[in-house]
Amino acid sequence: MENNRILMGKRICSLRGAREMTQEQLAEVLCVSPAAVSKWERNLAVPNVEMLWMLADYFGCTIDELVGRRQEQLERVGIYDEKRLRLVAIAGDLLRCDQISRQRGLLALEQETAGFQGGSEFLVFAVRYILQAFMKQMDMGRIAGLLDNYAKTLPPWQNEGPMVVAALEAIVSGESADLVREIIASYIGMDYWTKITGYNRQEKREEILQRYGDKKQFSAATGLLEGFVELGDFEIQTILRNLENQELTAALYGASGAAAVRFLANLSDRVLVFISEDIDNWEGTEEEILDAQRKIVEIRNRCF
Repeated sequence: MENNRILMGKRICSLRGAREMTQEQLAEVLCVSPAAVSKWERNLAVPNVEMLWMLADYFGCTIDELVGRRQEQLERVGIYDEKRLRLVAIAGDLLRCDQISRQRGLLALEQETAGFQGGSEFLVFAVRYILQAFMKQMDMGRIAGLLDNYAKTLPPWQNEGPMVVAALEAIVSGESADLVREIIASYIGMDYWTKITGYNRQEKREEILQRYGDKKQFSAATGLLEGFVELGDFEIQTILRNLENQELTAALYGASGAAAVRFLANLSDRVLVFISEDIDNWEGTEEEILDAQRKIVEIRNRCF
């Protein structure tokens, strides 16, 4: 029963991803709170019978398919096997690791392992192993090699070992967020990456920019970018070339919609999707926002 419950949470998440919906959008359709959908997908709660009927009707499947008795519907929507779905869930944890390490440092990772949703014991082990190995002054190349050996001892159904090692090595080595995503994507496969994580979803460029148009400033103090609305594309693009993605994310999180869109409109389609995801998931302080915005002001003053 517990295994079926876990699979059901993943299936709800996967079917929602195949429809390219957010948790908030699914919650609105079902007349429940986004928190309820989140709990279902994280296996912290299960839908009642009435809600199971509503979910099955909405996704065009049977309750048997929804709770894991039949696989045909998932195959029809393009989500093919449980092993790959498991990799996708663990990929989300790895992206979270990357975000945490950039915002709060590597030591913060161990505190977050309890919140991982993919169910990978190896990922939890690998994070702790890396931190302990650093205390022994081991270099990352040696650590990655040893973790590869541990990964080879995993049972066949635990197929995340190579992805975890490669992604954590890139994260710890300070590689760019884009490269970390590409490494993870290469282990999941193109179909899964686009259908479930949504980096080529229906949210087109114009829709992303429109979504940020009405954005409010984080606070009265975080308006340092308001004067940039009048800058030309050349000036904005020059600033972007001299800015790290995490700095841009923090700065735009605190900016008004007009200022944020001015910068977002000068990003490529691919980077625009990544940055918009980062802004949506960013968790920082006003001071971090101000530091990033001051960096942008400094670049403008230096370049122009």
